[in-house]
Amino acid sequence: MLLAKDIIEIIENAAPRELQYSWDNSGFLCGNRNKEVEKLYITLDTNVYTVNEAAAAGADMILSHHPILFRGANNIDYDTPQGYILKELVKNDIALYAAHTSMDCANGGINDILADKLGIINKKIIEKNNSYEGCGLGRYGELEKSLTLREFAETVKQALKTPFVRVCGDLDAEIKKAAVGGGACDDLIPEAKRLGAEVMVTADMKYHNAMDSVESGIYIIDAGHYPTENFVTEIFENLFKNADIEIIRSTEKDVFKFI
Repeated sequence: MLLAKDIIEIIENAAPRELQYSWDNSGFLCGNRNKEVEKLYITLDTNVYTVNEAAAAGADMILSHHPILFRGANNIDYDTPQGYILKELVKNDIALYAAHTSMDCANGGINDILADKLGIINKKIIEKNNSYEGCGLGRYGELEKSLTLREFAETVKQALKTPFVRVCGDLDAEIKKAAVGGGACDDLIPEAKRLGAEVMVTADMKYHNAMDSVESGIYIIDAGHYPTENFVTEIFENLFKNADIEIIRSTEKDVFKFI
């Protein structure tokens, strides 16, 4: 039997909370650290859908990538999504831990796995964390073989199991070196370009930022926030595959529908 604090220790050994950025809210967000955990619910998001699903499944704890309470709470209004989530967590005695930018930056975390999925080799970190060896935000490296931008975009679609990506740049251009930043990592684009990346795979690109990036000499593939991070549940599941605990994986889908 594991306690919530044991779950926390395992996740923080893999993704130390100190890796998070100052604006983030990774960590233990709700519940009792001494609670016995028989069922662990793993998810990309903590939202109304996933909390209801976790409660219906009898989960004792939620391990999420995206946190809640980013900016604190001045009140707990049950008619708001955040208020409802907090009410349901407390009512159902469900503990909540979020590994957000800590897992983005971790060695073996989201950005490492994203680069692997896209066939990027000789990986290096775009924005290093000087306190933790091998950790930091974003990855860049060489492709296993040269591809056109069109071919690489198709590789991204297939690897991330998404029917749709937005591509900015010359589709016939040859790509040898690529960078990735799961979720919204457009702030890394100038540094990725400086490091020699010819294309950056990320999400949530704004129109003018994408235009500026292409004009500065680096192409963009916006693969969506959910597709570039949802495999975090695979990472979570692997951390606990040998633990005496039942893992329940969220059935949450991308908030965007493609029609």
